[in-house]
Amino acid sequence: MDYESLTLLDLKKLCKQRGLKISGSKDDVVIRLMEADELQSGAPQPIVYQQGGLAGPIPSVQQIIMPQKSSMYETLGTFIILYALVRIGWSMLWTLNNDQMIGWLLAPVGFLIGMGFLVGGVLIYQEYKNGIYLTMGVLVLSGLLSVAFHAENMSEMNPVTLVWGDTAMFMTSIMCSFSCLAIVGLPLLLGDGNMKPGWPPSLQRIFDATGGGNKKKQVSCGNCGEKLNVPKDYSGTIQCPACKSNMKV
Repeated sequence: MDYESLTLLDLKKLCKQRGLKISGSKDDVVIRLMEADELQSGAPQPIVYQQGGLAGPIPSVQQIIMPQKSSMYETLGTFIILYALVRIGWSMLWTLNNDQMIGWLLAPVGFLIGMGFLVGGVLIYQEYKNGIYLTMGVLVLSGLLSVAFHAENMSEMNPVTLVWGDTAMFMTSIMCSFSCLAIVGLPLLLGDGNMKPGWPPSLQRIFDATGGGNKKKQVSCGNCGEKLNVPKDYSGTIQCPACKSNMKV
């Protein structure tokens, strides 16, 4: 609409019809009418930014960093698990017949050794330090049995040894055992020092139920002399139930 061709009186009448309150010169009235037309036509309005701060609170963002698993522990644990499966399968083969009585009798021993390797490998894969100690202990036992029941030929093979030959092969068996011990012990020397102490929660519950993980020590209250039983590995502040005083252990 051409507002410039209208008089100021006509423009004010038009504002009154539209319910607009305006005062001032003709130019002011024309500008107000044009703005009203833009609002009615749905024309985009300029965005007005609020100065001096944000309109609302900024939501807090919490970043959680998950520790990366060490590939050394995963690789070592995987190889030990595979070796354990070989030892378990090798022992189970000797239960198919009892032609060689010594092999048949040693089959459960070889099976338990394989299970020990399996548990140790899983613990190492999960980065538990006790997995290394368990695996090294099983390796020592396996090495001793391998030497004690050394087979001089294939007909004398048994579930607790994978090496056969004359007496010169004793050294081969011993060196194999020491090599395996060195490989398993590498994380203790070259690891990042972040291996987990203790046992997984499932095993810890079993040890606690049997009393193996519930070892306690006795301390005396410095205030009243009451004897208190606290977990052996606990260090911190405790409260005496008798006198309610706090003390550190």
